[in-house]
Parts: sequence; structure tokens; C-alpha cells
Amino acid sequence: MKKLASLVFGLFFLLGMAGSEKHQPNTLVVIEGADAGQMNPLFANSAPEFLYFGLILESLSGTGPNFSVIPWLARSWTHTPDGLHWTVNLERGVRWSDGMPFDSKDVVFTWKTMQDPKVGFPYAGQFAYIKKVMPLGPYRLRFDLAQTNALFESLALGSPILPEHILGKIPPERQRTSTFGQHPIGTGPYQLASWQHDSEAVFVRNPHWWHGTAKIPRIDFRIILDDQARVEAIENSSADLYDSMSAIDYEEIKHDAPHLHLLHLPDLFSIFVEPNLRRPGLSDLQVRRAMMYAWDREAITNGLLHGDAQEVNSIEPRALTHWYDPHVQGYPYDPRRAATILDAAGWRVGSDGVRRKNGVPLSFEMLLPAGQILAAEAAAEFQADMQAVGIAVAVKQLDYSTFIQRLNTLNFELAYTGWGGSSDPDEFTFLDSSQLAPIGNNLTGYKNPIVDRALRLGLTTLDPAKRRLAYNRVQEVTAQTLPVLWGYDEFYRAAYSSRLQLHPESALPDLSLWYDVYDWSLSPS
Repeated sequence: MKKLASLVFGLFFLLGMAGSEKHQPNTLVVIEGADAGQMNPLFANSAPEFLYFGLILESLSGTGPNFSVIPWLARSWTHTPDGLHWTVNLERGVRWSDGMPFDSKDVVFTWKTMQDPKVGFPYAGQFAYIKKVMPLGPYRLRFDLAQTNALFESLALGSPILPEHILGKIPPERQRTSTFGQHPIGTGPYQLASWQHDSEAVFVRNPHWWHGTAKIPRIDFRIILDDQARVEAIENSSADLYDSMSAIDYEEIKHDAPHLHLLHLPDLFSIFVEPNLRRPGLSDLQVRRAMMYAWDREAITNGLLHGDAQEVNSIEPRALTHWYDPHVQGYPYDPRRAATILDAAGWRVGSDGVRRKNGVPLSFEMLLPAGQILAAEAAAEFQADMQAVGIAVAVKQLDYSTFIQRLNTLNFELAYTGWGGSSDPDEFTFLDSSQLAPIGNNLTGYKNPIVDRALRLGLTTLDPAKRRLAYNRVQEVTAQTLPVLWGYDEFYRAAYSSRLQLHPESALPDLSLWYDVYDWSLSPS
């Protein structure tokens, strides 16, 4: 699934406090700017949530170097020549962190739960092609598909498996409110030891881990409120890793702390303004086109972000170099052209400076999560750019849970947010007309039959050349029809001390940095 559902800014926004005490010799201290709300993967919608449960829960397939798909809880799998029937063989001897055995009933339960509409799993639409999951024994099962799917191995087999002996006792409609999200158990290398929300989350080695023993005994995530305090924590060695930092912090650390190691990788997330296309004004393509020309994105990429970001006009991030199409329609900053488009479409400037048509004003509220200075400044620049062409935008900052709730219930007009996290170009749940919220993650209400056909071809064909043509078509049409107002791609940035031994040569951006955390180690201080 595309991680973070539709929202990447959760990684930057929820804020808290962290202690300044020195770490213990066997503890990896990680600095984060946001905390998770819960750890149940059925309802995860922020980067911290994906990060946390990724230490605890595992899937049938895993991630290897260069985003390769590798067997994990599944020892192996085979399929029929038509690709519609897959037999999966599970690892034996796996135990949950409470000591209970893992077997095929956990896998069957997981899929039954994900596909039950009473549960409300937001990615269920991505897996509608899976007709049946049935056990063939305690360590063997079969998936029957309605059609072939190019992402079955990476996405379906890569979905976290849940403990049937815990969650199977809870009715589907009560899964969301169960205590599992606060007290999860898993088969992964770590288990939750303690959690003080918006302050600190501590994970320790799972003594029942089937794959061996994680090299680092304890991981202490500290949520720090202040940007500068995060920089100081990594510079003064009270932390080992500053995960996912801003461009400003990266430049400061690069200049002031030569003793630290730095990671700077193309980001799989794209930042944009998401419009609710059901709202008058925003439903007009000419208005959205004008907004694109009126938005000075270069002022953000080269100003606020100090050149450490790239403008995009595509649904695919530039990091996916094999899939990204640089030739789609672009929208260079041109406020005069924006005004001309609005004039031609009948949106006239009123005495208050706001354009109207048939009594409908171009006046919108834009939501963003509270607490991150750069995002607030970028939103203020967007607001000023829109005002210059007669579009009024009121910026409203919300706590992250309220922000998510407003988007998921479609109670918004504009949202400063983003999308991404996957190494595959599939955008089905985000763009397909069958995936309108709350069924999927199409929050904008975007509907385009050409895009629908291309998305479904990209998912059902296993031919790489045909997939490439399909996703080129998706990029071409969405660049013209603007389901979102394209913004920019940043970079994943991190700083870590010499005490932390990871594998920079095979590091992957964003949450995938942690794919081999069990193999990281700490050298003596």
C-alpha cells in the first residue's frame, strides 16, 4: 500500500517533548518530530504509525536491497500459469511476542478482516481482486484471484499479518476501537516496552523472534517539540539518529557537525495541495489550472527549502526514475496567465478583490496540521499567491488527528498534504473512481475514465513495457486534469552518529530505511 494513506505531513507535525539525558550503551536513541496515534495497521494513516508497527508486525513477503521483494513469514510461493492461484508455504516455528504460535489461521483471519466492510480498512479496494484465502494446512494456504495483479507479491503478500488469537475475539465493527493499537503484539524483531504519547516510545527485542536476535537490544524514540532542540540532540550526541529532517536542519548539521554521518536520498513522497473537487469553484478545471500557474513553487523549492526540493507536475515522484515522466504538461509560475484563464472562464474580480461567477466566490479554507514552521510558511506563500489573482484562501492549522478526520470525512476544501511511499507507480486507491472515500483514498472525488482504464491495465498486466505505457498515460492525463495541485518532491534526510552502524550503501528512503533495522548495531561509545 502507499504508506501514509493519503497524508505524509503526519511525519512532520505531531509534536511533543523529549528528555535530554544521555542514552544507555545498548539503546539506540532516535529523534522524531511526530508520534504515532496507534499501531494497528488496519487503521494506520501517518508515517510514525507505519514506522512503529513495522518494528513489531511482519508480512509474508519483505523488502530487500533496492526495494526487492524477498520471502519473509512465507518461506516460498508458487502460482498457476494464469497467475490466478497462488500457493504460499509459511515458515515453521514462528511465535508471536506473547509466545503463541503463528500459522495459516492468522493469515486467513488477517485477510478476512481487511476485506470485511464492517472493519473499515481504507485500503480494502486495492485488494478487491483477491477472491478467497483458504488454509491448506497449518503452514500452507492458497490465494485465489479474480484477475492477475502486478503487485500481489509486494503489496498483498507484503501486508502485515495480525494475531487471530487476539483480534479474532473482537467483532469487526469494534476493531478500530480495540486496545490492540496501543498494546500490539507481533512476530517482528521488537516489541513495545513503554509509550508516553507525544513524548517517548521504547521498543525492546522480542525474545520469541523466529529470525534470530536483533543486534540492538533497545530502541528509544524521543518526540521533540522544537526544531532546534532536535538539531542539538543529534549534535551533542544525546541521540544517535535524527530521522527525516528538514532541509534547514540538514544544512545546519552539515555545516556545524562534521562528526555526523548524513543520508540524503530521493524521496518517494510528493507534497501538494489537495482540492475537494466536489466544492463549487474547485470543480472547475480552469480554476485549478489557474491556481497552478499562480502558485510560485520555485519560491518554496529554492527559497524556503534552499534548493533542496524539486518541482513536479506528475503523480509519480522523481525518485521513481524508471517510471517518472518529465515530459508531461508543466505549470511554470505565470500569474498573468492565471488571471487570463480565470477571466476567460467567467470568474470576475469583485469589489473585495475576490473573483465570483454566478454568485459563487473563489474563497476557500485550506487545512494543514499544526506545528511545523516550514509547512506553515509554504501555506502562507500559497495564500499570498492566490490572493494576487483574486482567489481567497484562509489557512487553518489543526491538530493532526482532527486534520485526518476532516479529510477522511471529506469535510475540507483544500488541504496542504501529500502522498507516496511506494516503490511501485500504482496509484489505484488514490485516483481510481471506484476508490472514492471512505472506500479508498480518493479524497478529492476525482473521476476520469481514461485514468481508470490505465490504472487497471497497470495493475493487471505483468508485462513491464505495457505497465510503463499505462503509467505514462496516467501521468499525461492527470497533469492535464489536475486531481491535485502539484507541488514538489523533497529528499529524505537523516543524520546519525558513528556509534550507529547501519548500511548506507543500501539505505532506502523514508520508512524503508528501517527495512533491515534488526541488522543495525551499536559500537561502544
